[in-house]
Amino acid sequence: MPSQYRINKIVEIGDTLHRSGCAPYKVEKYTQHYAQKHGVDVMIQATPTTINYQFPDDNNAVVMKRLKPASINLSLLANTIIRINQPSSEPVPEPVGYPKWVVALANMGIPPAYLMLVGSTLEAVAFAALLGFMVWLCQLVCKARRSIAVEFLSALVTGILVAFIASTGLPVPVWTLCIAAIILFVPGLSIANSLECLAFNDLVSGTSLLGQSALTLIKLFVGIVIGLNIGEAFWGAAPDTTYMNAVPTWLHIFGLFLLSISIGIIFNARPTDILLGLPVAVLGMWGPFYLGFESGWIVGTWITTVLITLYGTWVAKKMELTGAIYILQGIIILVPGSRVLVSASQSVFEQSILPIPSIGLSALFMFSAIVAGQITAYSIYSPKIER
Repeated sequence: MPSQYRINKIVEIGDTLHRSGCAPYKVEKYTQHYAQKHGVDVMIQATPTTINYQFPDDNNAVVMKRLKPASINLSLLANTIIRINQPSSEPVPEPVGYPKWVVALANMGIPPAYLMLVGSTLEAVAFAALLGFMVWLCQLVCKARRSIAVEFLSALVTGILVAFIASTGLPVPVWTLCIAAIILFVPGLSIANSLECLAFNDLVSGTSLLGQSALTLIKLFVGIVIGLNIGEAFWGAAPDTTYMNAVPTWLHIFGLFLLSISIGIIFNARPTDILLGLPVAVLGMWGPFYLGFESGWIVGTWITTVLITLYGTWVAKKMELTGAIYILQGIIILVPGSRVLVSASQSVFEQSILPIPSIGLSALFMFSAIVAGQITAYSIYSPKIER
């Protein structure tokens, strides 16, 4: 019969994995691996908001935990995996986060980096940094019980400010700038994770994550629409804009590295892990265009995802960590989360935001190719723990 101390340690590992943003089905596998190393039999059911532990050797004792939806903390995830591989009586150490000013700069860097990648006017790139700072302030305001409103509030304020900027006559694409400002909240990664869970037969977690993603998209879209309407009521209707790209090539390349590093800081990745993740960021950006081998971008996306996943898994094996830490920087650039918002905007307002035909359908194909790529990669090479 396992001791209460050992049960508590197993529960601590599972809860910490969940809190760090680990996928639910991986929480189950890693926690069971930790328990097996200590000779404890445990059955675990994890979802995005709950974890249930059952210990058959302890009269089927059950520990049920109701948890908040997790946010990604890659340093905490790394510390937890290290503790699983190197057991200790000490609790999993809480990582030291980046200073507030560094996080603020990262928030300011993501919107202009997005515009550098998709193409826009230089004026929009400059204003995007200021809007990123505003979004960071919204995150500071919306803490604890108010955190549920952070996406809507950020989108609302963004819409109002962008309407004012557009009223000055500056050449800024209204919807593109709005989406860039709140791109951090677009749940592209969550959608990809939900499809991955569904692919690995974790139906409860997959559908739950899809529902959360849909709600987030609704809050963002409605917030932007309401904000623009309020702004236009004060400063007049924003002029219709077509797609413009005045971003030079060198700035396009710089934007990729700025986005990748900023993402790493936002998700509290260790500096070493950020550097090791840069190759997958390059793959995620240009892989679909050049790795299709004249077979189209869907094939290119599939091959890119396979390479990103294999690279992340290989590096994780060398570092004795989990591949998610190194895969994230590439997948988050690859996933077409913003295309969902763009598609909705173009359908409702009939404005050309990005020069991509059938952008909503292309997003569906990209998500599907990403999931297929991850399944292919894991079938080729995957850690023993995750098999």
